[in-house]
Amino acid sequence: MDEITLARAVAEAALAVHGVSSLGKGTYAEAATYGAGEKVQGVVVTPSDVRVHVIAAYPDGVPVPLLVERVRAAVTPLVGDRRLTIVVEDLEGVPEVERSQ
Repeated sequence: MDEITLARAVAEAALAVHGVSSLGKGTYAEAATYGAGEKVQGVVVTPSDVRVHVIAAYPDGVPVPLLVERVRAAVTPLVGDRRLTIVVEDLEGVPEVERSQ
């Protein structure tokens, strides 16, 4: 699997985890994987590593350590021998209207 295809699959798996609000953009440098004419924001794939930047939902999400383990469990089967790092960049509030529904 090439890097951009892997990045797409990892992004999809991470976003499907309850408690992940979105994928982050990176703090000091852009967190993304680039392919021919596209960019997958929030996932950095190199030949030896995969780094997933998540924004956690708050307060309806789950505790951060549990969220990290859930993302790790969802993504690990995809990354093969690459080292996996989960970065929780921020917490994003869920508007009151959404919480009450």
